[in-house]
Amino acid sequence: MGLFLRTNMFRGVDQEQVYAALEQFWSQERHHLEDDQSPGADSYALHEQHNGWTVLNWTKGWEWDLRRRAQLHVSRVLDCSGLLTFVYDGDLWGYELFHHGQVVDRFLQWTDTGPKFFGDLPCQGAPDVLVAQFPELGLNVRHARAYLTSISADDPRYEDFAWDEYDPRNQPARDGDRWGRLEPAAIYDFWRYLGVETHRANHRYTPTAPIWRRFTTAPV
Repeated sequence: MGLFLRTNMFRGVDQEQVYAALEQFWSQERHHLEDDQSPGADSYALHEQHNGWTVLNWTKGWEWDLRRRAQLHVSRVLDCSGLLTFVYDGDLWGYELFHHGQVVDRFLQWTDTGPKFFGDLPCQGAPDVLVAQFPELGLNVRHARAYLTSISADDPRYEDFAWDEYDPRNQPARDGDRWGRLEPAAIYDFWRYLGVETHRANHRYTPTAPIWRRFTTAPV
């Protein structure tokens, strides 16, 4: 089984604000938040704000609709922008970009992925829209365009790319990136492009900012 990753990033708000907004959302769903500090627990991990970002790692379950509603609630009540970034089974990465409670862009690295993450909605990614959400970061749209490069598993050239790390189509999006732009791990380079720094822990990369709180949801 490959890597499964689902991570929210909220811009310009701190961890306490995000937690309070999540409490409000889950209360409306007749759930409450419970602290869970047990080692190896399947829990949410909310990181301290760093470089203007507050990061929330989801639990392992692949429930998709309710937790995306939660992120939009946070964005709406805190009047902030943010993203859901994800990796599916070590095969592809993607994102959902939201602004003040509304989705404004989506991206999938594979154009013909089996799971219908976003139904039939466009998922090509819009570099200009991404850059416009975070003007204070001074993001280079050329780099954004490089990260938002999609591939098709039906393309006869795909097998060549998959087995050749030096394929010119798989060049890193920026100097200093660790992975080629067509690799699912390019999500970590994309994080760094946005200003979310990472370090390696337990055989995977995780945000450098300390974890402020671990918690789960439970029915009332």
